[in-house]
Amino acid sequence: MSRAKGIRYGYFAVAVLCFVVFIASGYASNDALQELSGEERGKIIEKFRSFHKDIRSLSASVSQEKHLSALKEKLQVEGTVTMARPDKLRWDTVKPERSHTVIDGETMTVYHPDIKEAQVYALSEHVIARNTMGFFTTAMGGALDEMEKKFSVKIYRNDGEIIFKLQPLSGMVRRYLSAVSISYDEATGLPRGFEVTTPRGDRTITTLTHITINPEIKPETFTMKLPGNVWVTNKFEETR
Repeated sequence: MSRAKGIRYGYFAVAVLCFVVFIASGYASNDALQELSGEERGKIIEKFRSFHKDIRSLSASVSQEKHLSALKEKLQVEGTVTMARPDKLRWDTVKPERSHTVIDGETMTVYHPDIKEAQVYALSEHVIARNTMGFFTTAMGGALDEMEKKFSVKIYRNDGEIIFKLQPLSGMVRRYLSAVSISYDEATGLPRGFEVTTPRGDRTITTLTHITINPEIKPETFTMKLPGNVWVTNKFEETR
């Protein structure tokens, strides 16, 4: 892989993480969905709050299918994700190439070991990275009150799933995000995945499997020590 392609994929991976992680593939059409309102909506929110109150961390296998206007063919991404409240995440991909993304609460590091390149971002200065963790934490817990601060939210039931359909309230966000749908298993309250669509017609479907709640996490999971021969392409090391 060329250096330029590696850099492009690095930025692409960061953009993906802005909303990636939590809807089962194969959605029903809007006509088949039953929208919840009033008392039933409130009962679902309370049920989910009860389910999620003791969740401190989560790990899962992740499969993403991306339909992007810039690419002729769909892109398939395979990997694993581990996250811990409130601000730690690790996202490792094995397909189409190896990469490791770690958010440790202060920085986000995206590392491509095959081409020895990385990007390092300060969360305090990087809106995408900061919003990534906020969205992950919100999606993991089904926190409606937090979602409604930034999105209009409709809740649907369909064949054992509870689906949150979100549309951004901010005009600036609507420039790059049209909608997000988050799917939860109604019986367990666990996220199954999510779908993201953009104004350009791009669509990313993410599916979660092998979900483990409160897994044993090794101390080094949320740290990233880059080898000495790695090129940090955004020159973060000069601004720290």
